[in-house]
Amino acid sequence: MTNAPKFCGQCGAALPPGDPRFCVECGNPLRLGGTPPEESSIPAATGATVRLANARVEQAVIGGTIRLATSHAVPPGLWRREAPPDESQVVALYAPLRAVVGGWSATTSDGWEKIADGWAGSGSGICVRFRIVREWFAAPGFGQGLRLQVQIGAESYAEEGRTRRGFTYRVASDPPMQVLGARWVDGRGAEQQLPIPQIQLMAPPRVRRVSDLNEQVRQLNAREAETWARQGVVHSVFRLENATQQRTPVGRGLVLAEAFGGTMLAGVTGKLFTTYRIQMRNPLEIRAGEWRALSQRMQADAAKLGLDLGTDAATEWWIDQHGYDGAVFDRGAYPLQRGRVAVAFRRSQVAEVRA
Repeated sequence: MTNAPKFCGQCGAALPPGDPRFCVECGNPLRLGGTPPEESSIPAATGATVRLANARVEQAVIGGTIRLATSHAVPPGLWRREAPPDESQVVALYAPLRAVVGGWSATTSDGWEKIADGWAGSGSGICVRFRIVREWFAAPGFGQGLRLQVQIGAESYAEEGRTRRGFTYRVASDPPMQVLGARWVDGRGAEQQLPIPQIQLMAPPRVRRVSDLNEQVRQLNAREAETWARQGVVHSVFRLENATQQRTPVGRGLVLAEAFGGTMLAGVTGKLFTTYRIQMRNPLEIRAGEWRALSQRMQADAAKLGLDLGTDAATEWWIDQHGYDGAVFDRGAYPLQRGRVAVAFRRSQVAEVRA
């Protein structure tokens, strides 16, 4: 089974069979098949992107009932007309997806329901099918209070004798999702016989973080690192918990624990850990006991725009909307850590202190 796209992500034209390098209609270069790119060079979005009114970043279109992406699609919570949208309008609806290195992931933990699996034939293995129902809604007081319930289906493939709890797809691959059906319902859940608008399925707003950016940790001597860190507001010395992107309470990032006294001794050997400095100009500061209430606020704000997805995407969207460039957890605020912890969203925010 090939993951090559069937349509050009720029103009929507059908692509010829095989592995074309360019779209014959618009000349758009295509990146098909082959070895996945290195983590540092993977772009943030998959397929066509549009700029919608509910986020500061371009968002990836992942399918729907329209062939070409349109920035005129109206996300949940932003329709401000008395009548609901009809078949001449396009609404944007979000699928619960989690950003991973090089693409997106979805599992039953994110709300997807596994409905069937069976032999796919032609040597493709087992086809596992999933579905989820998402709702589109107008701004408060508009659209006659109706909600558009949309059933989204997805497929994944597994080897014979195995199954899956979800699915993933990579950059430049066709997302394995489609609209299975839609209906209007009123506040009591009763179906209303009204025209169904066109539906543009969207990935959540993907804020560019660690693995989406071609950046490296800086290498500075102690004096340079001190001067550089002082350009921000976090001046402590840290140790890097893991050099690879981690999933944290505030989304994807690099986790750094404060190094008390500037050094960390490795057990009885007396060996010093490598220390790091960071440069953050506007970090989200979280004190012990505050995270639960803040997280609930993030989810509530996201729900107003249909972004209550049960994934980290809502948290990353909220942080980006408020202009934070990192996070600093006070002592005891970060899970399983006693000291202060910083979460950097980019490698360029981190400097290794060299002797």
